[in-house]
Amino acid sequence: MNTKLQIPIDQDVRDGLERRARSLGFDSAQAYIRVWAKAEADGRKLDFDGKAVVLSPEANARYEQMIADLDAEKKSGKIKEFSSVEDFMNDL
Repeated sequence: MNTKLQIPIDQDVRDGLERRARSLGFDSAQAYIRVWAKAEADGRKLDFDGKAVVLSPEANARYEQMIADLDAEKKSGKIKEFSSVEDFMNDL
């Protein structure tokens, strides 16, 4: 069952919240508040401003090598490619 929660709010605050919600990919401030409220009710914390993970030079080199290896396997034909789910399932 849904219920309404009406909260008086300054228009400038509401407009800022709307901009923030849209910048995060929400279609409205209400959608943003619903996600936030559900997380709070569940005892979870949301982090919309998390810092990007920066890899160490060693880890970055490992991932670059893995990508290069996969590209080489694909070019050599060692990796199977499928044009449909049906083809993939038949191969299994």
